[in-house]
Amino acid sequence: MVRYLIGAFVASLFCVFISTPALANSGELLNFQGLGDLQPVGNFYNGGGLTNTPNYGITFSSNFYGLRSVYNGGSGAFASDPTGTPAIFVNGAAGSTVTGYMNVTNGFSGGIQFFYTAGFSETVTVWSGANGTGTVLATITLAPNNGSCSGFPTYCNWSTAGLPFSGSAKSVTFTGTADGIGIADITVGSASTAIPEPSALYLLGTGLVGISLGRVRRFIGI
Repeated sequence: MVRYLIGAFVASLFCVFISTPALANSGELLNFQGLGDLQPVGNFYNGGGLTNTPNYGITFSSNFYGLRSVYNGGSGAFASDPTGTPAIFVNGAAGSTVTGYMNVTNGFSGGIQFFYTAGFSETVTVWSGANGTGTVLATITLAPNNGSCSGFPTYCNWSTAGLPFSGSAKSVTFTGTADGIGIADITVGSASTAIPEPSALYLLGTGLVGISLGRVRRFIGI
């Protein structure tokens, strides 16, 4: 009996440790991990990020900055985003309308997805050319989602937005009130998020661990 329990427990741990997070959908995830508070985004995903930051050939216009939630040691008055990583925003004069650009050198297809927190409406447009030029492949207007917030933080909600499209895109523009929206966890190449989910093997392993521990506890009389 003891040998059986030990064997089951070891097998369970093996499933847990060899499993890796499975992507919910295809696409490259830009979670801005390691981007500093109020740091220009610029070439962060074009070879200018940290040592382990992927180089996707993606650049951002000079008015895009990183922002960390106050709950994560930053200066942003917003609730932590779904993964607790930095957000980005388009900076500008108070009350002005600004446009930020995300350029993808090699282009992408299928769609784009991201999370946002907004005090004002924002228009997101996918273009066939760089810097918001060429043909419009998709567009969406994001409604403010923080009207019910009271007290602090000013931006207390995060929503998801996905834009599927046909063709090849080389840029995405974000237009709205300056400093009025935070964007996080951008998935390029899919209209669904690429935030990792636990793999089936991991879930199986953790389930077996729970069963094995339960049997061990009963076996030793706890």
